[in-house]
Amino acid sequence: MPGVVSETQLNAQLLDNMINSGTISRPSIMPYLEIILILVIGIAVTFFFPIKGRIGSTVLVSGIFLLILSTELILLIAMGIWLKTAYIAGCLVSVYLALVLKDLFISEVFRKESPEEARLLGINYQGKGLLDQAFKKFQRLPHDNGSKELIYSLGLEYENKNRIDKALEVYEYIAGIGGYQDIEERIARLKKSEKSSVTGSLQTFDGAGKASDSGDRGRTWIGRYEILGILGKGSMGLVYKAQDPKINRLVAIKTMRFSDEFEEDLIHEIKERFFREAEIAGQLSHPSIVTIHDVGDDGDLTYMAMEFLEGEDLDKFISKGNLLSFRRVLDVIFKIAEALDFAHKASVIHRDIKPANVMLLKNGNVKVTDFGIAKAISSSRTKTGVILGTPNYMSPEQIMGQKIDPRSDIFSLGVLFYQLITGELPFHGDNLSGLLYQITQIKHPSPRSHNPKIPGICEQILDKAMAKDPNKRFRSAGEMARVINALGQRIDQIRIEKSSIK
Repeated sequence: MPGVVSETQLNAQLLDNMINSGTISRPSIMPYLEIILILVIGIAVTFFFPIKGRIGSTVLVSGIFLLILSTELILLIAMGIWLKTAYIAGCLVSVYLALVLKDLFISEVFRKESPEEARLLGINYQGKGLLDQAFKKFQRLPHDNGSKELIYSLGLEYENKNRIDKALEVYEYIAGIGGYQDIEERIARLKKSEKSSVTGSLQTFDGAGKASDSGDRGRTWIGRYEILGILGKGSMGLVYKAQDPKINRLVAIKTMRFSDEFEEDLIHEIKERFFREAEIAGQLSHPSIVTIHDVGDDGDLTYMAMEFLEGEDLDKFISKGNLLSFRRVLDVIFKIAEALDFAHKASVIHRDIKPANVMLLKNGNVKVTDFGIAKAISSSRTKTGVILGTPNYMSPEQIMGQKIDPRSDIFSLGVLFYQLITGELPFHGDNLSGLLYQITQIKHPSPRSHNPKIPGICEQILDKAMAKDPNKRFRSAGEMARVINALGQRIDQIRIEKSSIK
């Protein structure tokens, strides 16, 4: 309706009239008082903010804000003095917001990390290959054994990547916080290797010009495993008796130094293949297959931690005068064939069946070892061009570089069977070429030419197992196992019948 004003407009007009009419006054000192109030309130908020924290400071600022409004209202009503609280309140809010933002920034960027956060971040960095960042995080951890183990594993990874200077830095840090495992030994060895890289190699060599393993014989630790003694020498390194300190379990550690055998450009590929094959073999769970617990690197040494076995490998029982009884040999071959059949059904081929890879335990059981190793190093050239492994037990197709299937293991098992009952290898040669020709082209001599007491059926089994053509061999290791078992049972039956007659 024309002439009607709203309540807001009316209040504005009244306020304007009051100011212009002199009802409300604003002394000349008021701007100075307002500045002093802003400074005092700003200093107070700044002082109390760190003490009260965000919540306490929010309550304080809200209280001051209400106090300012109340003061303005009292001054306006009682004395007609106008205090510009909007400016004061605006400055108060600005100071408060600045302090909140500053606190948020500092707490996010400079706040102290908890040990658990540092540990998790360090492990995450190490998993991504950011070793330097991981080391910085691990340095914030308490100096307990758990932290030292993490830092120690980081040092091993630096060694594996040939970052000797960083590995030394890590080990010296551990030594400075109390030491751990073989730290002092590692520091000394790395310092020596740094020196030898400048002055020349300090390794000793055997007659063939190959680096000897004398330096490894004094080891006290490999990875996390404490070395208790040397069990023997494998085809590519020493085999140790060791203890896993985490679960107090005895293990056998088989070591390999691929750098001694292979060209440098192949080592990474071979290691990856080795770890992959070891992982597959580690999934085989059978009474006659050795259990693989762990694989890893320790400097330039690659190792496999396996089930510790009390017994001897079959190398001891392949020479005349020390042969096992014929019936015992049948039992051993039967168990090996069963183990191979189990592995073949899991698509794992051994490729290196030989006496050294079969353990005869004190309790009478048989264990096949080294699944996966032969495949990891097969088809790879060595520094000397020499074939790795034992060619005496290789199948013809393996020698000729043809595709390998489970029947190759059957041929190797046939060679082992022949040797265990005769004390002789079925194939001989004056040199490597002659041996390979015998295996691929010449039929083996009858086992009865070495031992006439061997049953005729046994000769037939060997002929089938060592046929040059894989299609003429046993169709599976399981089939060979059944035939061997049947022969063993027949021998047992004959012995029972003979004893009953007596």
